[in-house]
Amino acid sequence: MSRAAVAAMTAYTLEVREAETKLNRNESPFDFPPELKRQLAEEIVRQPWNRYPDFESNALRDAIARAYALGSGNILAGNGSNELLAAAIGTFVGPGTPVVIPRPTFTLYEKLVTIAGGSIISVDIDPRRGLLPLEAMLSAAASVEHPIVILCSPNNPTGGVLPAGGIERLLAAGATVLFDRAYGDFAGEALPPLNDRLVVFSTFSKAWGLAGLRVGWLATTAATAREIRKVKLPYSLNIVSEAAAVLALENRVVRDANVARIISERQRILAAMRSIPAIETFPTEANFVAFRTERPLFEELCRRGILVRDISSYFGLRNCLRVTIGAAGENDRFLEALKEMT
Repeated sequence: MSRAAVAAMTAYTLEVREAETKLNRNESPFDFPPELKRQLAEEIVRQPWNRYPDFESNALRDAIARAYALGSGNILAGNGSNELLAAAIGTFVGPGTPVVIPRPTFTLYEKLVTIAGGSIISVDIDPRRGLLPLEAMLSAAASVEHPIVILCSPNNPTGGVLPAGGIERLLAAGATVLFDRAYGDFAGEALPPLNDRLVVFSTFSKAWGLAGLRVGWLATTAATAREIRKVKLPYSLNIVSEAAAVLALENRVVRDANVARIISERQRILAAMRSIPAIETFPTEANFVAFRTERPLFEELCRRGILVRDISSYFGLRNCLRVTIGAAGENDRFLEALKEMT
């Protein structure tokens, strides 16, 4: 990639604003339980801090493998799933590699592919449908040799999902699929069967409520994992984050309860928003709702102490905002403000 291409890029960033009610980052509204935090603290105090963490994060890889009925060799762990996405794209994408990416979606995919020198083939999403455009992705993949497909299901920021059997059909068409399931727990999505041309990315930031600790993981075949390991940075996961993720996996009932509450609140928020004529909501199976408004509401919500994400600059999302599902009280404040303003 040329320096000119880097200079032409914009950094992935988020404007920092303060607000009483923050519903803009797709974080869990539920913190890790205090009793588990205390247990974690006691464990961390016992560990030596002058030594590097385990090179391969073996304790966490083993815990993930047990939780998802995989082998440890199928798992890589890292400092958030973004790091692992970068490693996988660096493994599969080189100058001129054709990469199919639906749009709008998580903007980091395009940036990482551009850095690697890949050639992006965009496939447009209709957020009103609630499904990602599988047939169009298959057609785009069929138009080139050895395509890479990068997708997120449920998709950020629209909330739509890949149709059933979509991963299998993309693989059958000869594509290599980088599948980001950061929001998959909110849609009840299971891990698809592993394949040398499939890499599945997951995170502890959303459903698990560990965004502040930056823990992600990927699953693929052992052969593909060995290739990505060559690109991945060493020692990227610290002892605190690894121990917290292992502890979380040992207490999955906490995550399951939080996910159930978020899904219940999502349905309540959708029903309330759909009763407002000036609001158009998009189908979602994630922990957020994207919606279109008849007039800009972002700044007015900010003045009321409610921060949502302005996604109006994304392709096809003019006058659109995205609100994260918060705790019940936060959602009530958002809905009350929305009704007063519209």
